Amino acid sequence: MDDDLHSVEERITSEFGQIFLQTQSFNVDYARYYHREMGVGLHKKFVVVDTLIQKCEGVSIKKWAISLEDHYSLRGNRTVNIDPVWLDEYQVVALSKKDRGSRICIGKGVYGEMELFYHHGSFHPFPWTYIDYKGNIRFFEEVRKIYLNKAREV
Repeated sequence: MDDDLHSVEERITSEFGQIFLQTQSFNVDYARYYHREMGVGLHKKFVVVDTLIQKCEGVSIKKWAISLEDHYSLRGNRTVNIDPVWLDEYQVVALSKKDRGSRICIGKGVYGEMELFYHHGSFHPFPWTYIDYKGNIRFFEEVRKIYLNKAREV
């Protein structure tokens, strides 16, 4: 599985740019949703590429991620789960192919769910925000600073 993760990261960099910031890998045993498909002992990390990507590209990027997940699947079960995230001055939005109450369809079966919103100098979660986003608020605030600097340069 680590080989798959390394290979996926290489595919991401060849498609979108170099990974310049990332969290440490962390355990997601609190999320039993994936146990039947992917097994227990799952790990996750957030990675950021050095290319500014426009929100309107979200649908095609999620579709690309789904095809990459399918490529690494074994016997119909995913070995990697890739949920692209966009971040801007005001929000962190995760993209998914699953619909649910707090998600909004952004097109072609892709849904966006705001996980964090920026207010009074920091990001804040919603009642539905996943634990891993809540636990990485400082990381997303650092990414926001970098984003704002890059956006000014464009």
